[in-house]
Formats: sequence, C-alpha cells, structure tokens
Amino acid sequence: MTKPVRIQLSRRKGFDLQAQSKSINGLEAVHVGRPGPWGNPFVVSKHGDAAYCVDLYKALLAGLLHVGADPDVEALQRTRRFIAENAGELRGKNVACWCRPGAPCHADVLLEVADRLQCEEARR
Repeated sequence: MTKPVRIQLSRRKGFDLQAQSKSINGLEAVHVGRPGPWGNPFVVSKHGDAAYCVDLYKALLAGLLHVGADPDVEALQRTRRFIAENAGELRGKNVACWCRPGAPCHADVLLEVADRLQCEEARR
C-alpha cells in the first residue's frame, strides 16, 4: 500500500491539489491547513515557534492540555473532538498544509494519527 505524505499547498495560478497529490503517489489529498477544522489552532509567533506549536497540537490531541492553556478552551476542545471523530477520513490520503517541506507541521501529526488508526484496524 502507498504511504500517504504531506504536501505543501500553493497559491500559484493553476495549482490543483488533487492533481498534484495523485502525481506524487496516486492518492487523494485532504486540505488540513487553516482555515478549517483540521487546522492547527496554535499560531506561530502567537503561541511560540513552529516546533512548539506542533508540540502543543500533539499535547492537545493526546488530551494533555487543560483549562488555562489557552484563553479559548472551548475552541481547543472542539478541535480535539473533531479530530477524534473524523481522523478516519484521513486514512490512505495525503494531507496538505501551508508549511514548507521539512519544517515542523501539524499535518505530520495528523498523518501519524491516521497511520495509527490504520494499524489498529489491520490488527483486528
């Protein structure tokens, strides 16, 4: 089976995410950048550098962030709930975000979550 990857989104005229994704490995892609429910609620420079924002995102999905971590706790809880309920939609698909290739990105976390789900299903 082809392993899903992270793709960088582009505002370049004529950019077609699905065509780009399929040319890479034949898989469809899901836009996981902001704005949207898959986007990382932690913003670089507002909450820290890119690596720290990805770490905060991992902690959020693991249930390790609690009241006081961010003023908009309800939004963080909605994000966590959305990912928990919808992560299956990412299985077998590439994910696309605005981050540069090689830079820390929450999309890599989403790939890990989807891969873990796929492994758990394969064991059943």
